[in-house]
Amino acid sequence: MVTVPLDGRPAGLGPLPPEDGELAPEALVVVAPAAALPELPRLYPLLVRALDLGRHQGLHGLYDVTGFAGRIALTEQPHLGALLSRRLLADLDPADAFHRRLALTALAFLDNGRRLDQTAAALFTHPHTVRYRLGRLRQITSASLTDGDGGPLAALHWWWALTAWLESPTQH
Repeated sequence: MVTVPLDGRPAGLGPLPPEDGELAPEALVVVAPAAALPELPRLYPLLVRALDLGRHQGLHGLYDVTGFAGRIALTEQPHLGALLSRRLLADLDPADAFHRRLALTALAFLDNGRRLDQTAAALFTHPHTVRYRLGRLRQITSASLTDGDGGPLAALHWWWALTAWLESPTQH
């Protein structure tokens, strides 16, 4: 693959993505699935956005742009994320470190497929601690991440609200 500068960034077009061994340890490479040539002008801004988000997260390595889909949508509509946060998390106090821990636990719970054991492992804590924190979040917000089956959109709304709340400058 030949790499050329495009808008001040190295960009390449090739039949296959680079192998992990071909990348410098500090490199971040975002690739897209195979696409027809006329589609490239629409793909490029998504790749740039994903690359910027990956750098902001401190990522290194090889990533597919589709892995950034939720993050790209979230960053393109910050006001909608703030509205979801207000609706679902209005009773959380941004100045309370415990409330922040509850939000981080809930986000980890969603990121780990709503599995207590995997969430506990990711947070280096006991599943009972995760269950307790989710219970406290439910008491404070009067809503639950686990009751009923709101389907994937309900989980997305929670993920978006929690992410926006945790990343909001007023939350730190």
